[in-house]
Amino acid sequence: MIRSLFKHEFILMLKNRKNNIFVGFLFILLFAFCFIIQPNQETADSFNPDLQKQEMELMAVQQEARMARGSTGYGHFTGTSVYAATEYNYRLHNKMTHAYEDRDFTRFLHLLTYTHESGFSSFFDDIAAEFSTSPFPVKDQMHLYHQTLFNYEAHLAQDEPITYPMIEQKTAAQTLQNALLSPVTYLILFAVIYFSSDITTRDRNYKTLLQGLPMPWYRQLNVKSFTSFMYTLAVLLILLITGIGIITALNGFGFSNIPVPAVTTDGNLMREDYTFIAYSEFLLKSFGLMVILIYLFTRLSTVLSLLFKNQWIVLFVASIVLFSEQFYYSRITRDLLGIDVSNFPQTYFEFGNVVTGEKIFLLNLDTITYAKGITVLLITIALIEIILFFLAKLINKRRFYV
Repeated sequence: MIRSLFKHEFILMLKNRKNNIFVGFLFILLFAFCFIIQPNQETADSFNPDLQKQEMELMAVQQEARMARGSTGYGHFTGTSVYAATEYNYRLHNKMTHAYEDRDFTRFLHLLTYTHESGFSSFFDDIAAEFSTSPFPVKDQMHLYHQTLFNYEAHLAQDEPITYPMIEQKTAAQTLQNALLSPVTYLILFAVIYFSSDITTRDRNYKTLLQGLPMPWYRQLNVKSFTSFMYTLAVLLILLITGIGIITALNGFGFSNIPVPAVTTDGNLMREDYTFIAYSEFLLKSFGLMVILIYLFTRLSTVLSLLFKNQWIVLFVASIVLFSEQFYYSRITRDLLGIDVSNFPQTYFEFGNVVTGEKIFLLNLDTITYAKGITVLLITIALIEIILFFLAKLINKRRFYV
């Protein structure tokens, strides 16, 4: 009976017009990203040879002016030579441009890394506007600077040749990592809510048929939740395989053994304040949290379905829960109602950022750890399960279909 009900419910979800429209929307988003957005996207690591040549022409003009007026020596107050520094900078960026045009991206990345480490890049000038409104602009700039160098150094440590998509972080492996560290996590969890919002309420349209189903009400709810859970995982898996396949064909898969930097402290970050986890460990932990959250929202939707008996109200209320952190979030908010925010489940909805310690960095709170996230989410699931068990007795099958 359980297997038959599962099969029946799964087929209904496959044929559900509402679900199919949303799945189609997700595929359109995926294709738009793979074929339109990402190919035309300039990242912080992109290199524009035309702009670089313009800057070099400007440097050449400045150098000629300095030579004409004899300003090629050392400054009396600074003890440095602007002329010599500019000349060195010119030659360095000229080599980068030639390496780029020759498509020798391993050499290009060596030179790019050196420009960052030696101060001959406009890195901080380029990102200053990005963090101009941040409450911690210097800390944010240094964090991005360290992460950029970690990424370059990790690629240079590999024996395989470097490609330009690797530098731009557009390979399949890098795209997947960046997606798990972005608001895409909210889209994933919203999809869970959307798919599960009507798993129970739609039966109210078939009262006569389903009221007489010879199965305990609570067990029936469990089968429905499990069906929605498996359907959601199947859809996400198909989207994942499709996306990785397309990006691999376009940009290559990339290195899968690149270490991922993780923040270990909430203080001012130096290189020694980072640790490194294997890429496979990052994926395993991220997907582990994701599966727990998918189950949590599926069961939450079941509880809300019993309470409200309307799929759109369920969708609305569950969405408020999903985005609840945004109502009070700020970089200086470390407690809610006098309770540490690390004790609330919504703190862990950005599951990728929890794994890398980005939440520690953003909130300056070192209590937001992966282990605590697992604990808080499991306690939340336990509470939802208890509520569902007693709610199923209070709102039994007969009361639900009335």
